[in-house]
Amino acid sequence: MVSKRVQSIKPSGVREIFEMASRDAINLGLGELDFEPPREAREALKEALDQDRNKYGPTKGIDPLRELVAGKVRKYCEDVTAENVIITASGTQGTMATFQTLFDPGDEVLVPEPGFVLYEPDSVLADAKPVAYHLLDEKGFQPDIEGIKESITPRTRGLVVNSPSNPTGSVLTRENFKALVDIAQDHDLWIISDEVYEDFIYEGKHHSFNEVLEGAVVLNSFSKSFAVPGWRIGYLTAPLDIINDLAKMQYHLVACPPTPPQFAIAKVFHAQEEFTRGILPTFDRRRVTITRMLNDIKGFHCHLPEGAFYAFPSYDLDIPSRDLARKLVAAGVICAPGTAFGDSAEGHLRFSYAASEASIIKGLDIVKKVVEGPQ
Repeated sequence: MVSKRVQSIKPSGVREIFEMASRDAINLGLGELDFEPPREAREALKEALDQDRNKYGPTKGIDPLRELVAGKVRKYCEDVTAENVIITASGTQGTMATFQTLFDPGDEVLVPEPGFVLYEPDSVLADAKPVAYHLLDEKGFQPDIEGIKESITPRTRGLVVNSPSNPTGSVLTRENFKALVDIAQDHDLWIISDEVYEDFIYEGKHHSFNEVLEGAVVLNSFSKSFAVPGWRIGYLTAPLDIINDLAKMQYHLVACPPTPPQFAIAKVFHAQEEFTRGILPTFDRRRVTITRMLNDIKGFHCHLPEGAFYAFPSYDLDIPSRDLARKLVAAGVICAPGTAFGDSAEGHLRFSYAASEASIIKGLDIVKKVVEGPQ
């Protein structure tokens, strides 16, 4: 018999659809860049292996990479040093370490809905209670500030924010950024900010909670900025008074982050900005194409995403999103059901435009035929 802990979390609604897909299905479901990493990054990884960078490393990560991350983050907070930085074995692991460090049994954690699939189960695995707050479709998936205020109880300890958002593609406005900071400070809440898509913004500006790092843990990753999701390297920034506790939890989860990729990324850290700046126009064109085609499907409505690389249309068909996603994958197109990102996201689908424009056009032509054909 397995533990009640693992029984308490749901299997991924995204993975279910992937497992149903045929090999030749058009993949508009994966949150993974369809670009190769920069050549110099690949060469740097080979060099790290040749230099025998294969031993255990420091739990907090190697100092050169921590210094480089701190330098990048100082554009938001000039007081950040390498001592505020932990290199993690992916943003996923950094999220788990953060929840396990900050929350006790019975604590309540405010999580966005629609929201990334990790926040709710990571709360549950910390024996905390996830409490959903809504991202409002009618307001471009901005957070329901008044709803958040009404959800706070004496047991509320954390507020999770994700901007740019997976799955909605929304970018937090400055007004709402300030409102969330005020709420957290007024109620003595930790802000856990997932900013892995900060380099993928097409409209507006990224507002980082590194600005208020004394009350926040900010999660990030190299998976998007270097197109290396398989390297499993991320990082977090946090105030000094909890950094050693986070590191202690990290040790018991993974001992240390992978060593060779750290040396590789440190060597080519300077190339991140050039790489993302080079591919951003392609993603900008794709988001316009996918939004236009989704809005051309009868009954679909889709906001133009402001960031990340996801479109999150609503639809008015009388079919649950899980069933519709299954119907589409049977026709040869992979997407994610809205309910994978929270029950209130029923009536939505998530499409990724981390795919070629040809695949987007071909895939959405199939979606249109399925949706507008006989039901």
